Amino acid sequence: MTAAIRLPVAPRPFRDELLTSWMVRVATRYGLEVPELTVYLAGQGGGAPDLRKISDINPDPGLLRLWARSCSIDPARLERLSLKSRYPERPRDWFVDGAGGIVPACLACFDADLASGQDGYMRAEWRLAERVVCPAHREMLRDRCPACGCHLRTSFRMRDGRLRPFCRKCDGLLTGRGGEVAVRSAAEFANAVLGLQRRAGRIVRARADLLAPLEQVIRTLWAPLDRMDAARPVLALWVDEPGWHCPFEVRAAVGTPAPLQSLPVRWRALTLVVLQDLFGAALVSDGTMPEAVSRLFRRTAPTPYLSRESARRQQRNEPLRVFRRPISPCYATISSAFRFS
Repeated sequence: MTAAIRLPVAPRPFRDELLTSWMVRVATRYGLEVPELTVYLAGQGGGAPDLRKISDINPDPGLLRLWARSCSIDPARLERLSLKSRYPERPRDWFVDGAGGIVPACLACFDADLASGQDGYMRAEWRLAERVVCPAHREMLRDRCPACGCHLRTSFRMRDGRLRPFCRKCDGLLTGRGGEVAVRSAAEFANAVLGLQRRAGRIVRARADLLAPLEQVIRTLWAPLDRMDAARPVLALWVDEPGWHCPFEVRAAVGTPAPLQSLPVRWRALTLVVLQDLFGAALVSDGTMPEAVSRLFRRTAPTPYLSRESARRQQRNEPLRVFRRPISPCYATISSAFRFS
């Protein structure tokens, strides 16, 4: 049995930091990627670690113990960094999946890290599915690099004794960009969406009676339109622009049970805007169904999860009550705000 490997230098995690962000900061100090450092820490005498279990949501306890021992940190402290520990009551569907290492970020937060003389780091709250605006800086989170326009995969490198964030694709520095807004409407859009984001967050945290209806409406908006193999979602009817085609970047979310998990930031923001337009500030039905919503939802293709919801409604003998409320698509008005990324 080999002796435990202990690293001579390992930064402490920040209170609101993602677990994988802290791992990246430790590994970067040794010029390694997280998987490479994990294999090294396991040592020649240890079993090969399952690198698939490096997770922000539900990390493997064995991996946490390995990193805690090597970095001289209490394993419980690392466990508290996991999203499962931070948000024990939150359904997993309300975390962004972070596939391919794409986690949205607030560039103004990176600037704040630099100004305070500390390492840049990724915040845990950026993985919340309804989080699209930074409450501290009132800026939209970014999931595309402002320099190259590619999906933003943040890496960190040492500069002047501190870790600074870079785009992994183009090597562009991500600090010094906070406060940049391409058009005035983008800032106005962010301020408007911030209130919707807070309302959605309150429902997820503390309104179990409204959470299921909210999830049902979101699934329906992103359900295929008219037929199972359709690439366009029901939400396309709200857009109401002739010739509009569903962008490639959102097609993977069409027809999924939890579309917010995989949608880009701006499309999650638009989903909140559509909810407000259909249901008002509550974002969800109070038991009645606006006529505009009814018209949209009648075009939904039959899907397994929506069929189950319909069957449960029929078993409870819940009538569909309709009242008239004109739909007012404002996609053209806010479309310029979608050029912020």
